[in-house]
Amino acid sequence: MLNHIKTFFFPQPTTYLYSSSKELIIEKLDDILNRKWTLFEGNNLLGELTYKDTFEIWMKSASFKTGLIGNSRLVGKIIELQNGQTEIILKPKPNRGLYIMFFVFMVFGLIYLVNSIQDGSIKFILWSGLMLIGGPILSIVISNVQIHALKENYIKYIDKNLRTI
Repeated sequence: MLNHIKTFFFPQPTTYLYSSSKELIIEKLDDILNRKWTLFEGNNLLGELTYKDTFEIWMKSASFKTGLIGNSRLVGKIIELQNGQTEIILKPKPNRGLYIMFFVFMVFGLIYLVNSIQDGSIKFILWSGLMLIGGPILSIVISNVQIHALKENYIKYIDKNLRTI
């Protein structure tokens, strides 16, 4: 559990290595990210080149796009190495709403815990336990699912296309 909490607050970057030049990778990546998204297509990744060597990708999904949980993103940095290879470093960026949700549950859980100590009520103890344990776990699980889905789709749709050039 501690590993999941650490991953939630300090996500680890993932590195991908390609044998093509940086210019070819950027050109192919721009083509992939600027394609038209259709309803029946399996590829649900959207993205944009934010700078000449940085890009962001996110998922086109109603479940990941709505409300407080929103959608997490992968931020990629493209680096050309000395030997002509190109390295892409992807860093997950969980949605800020998930962090807010994490701390709101913690605060309300502490408030219910104080009420249970003052009143001696079992109901407040149960609510505080639910909010102190269940709320943060829910935030972490949602974040991990979103980031895992993004990484999986990156490998399936983008990495696969970049390896062919």
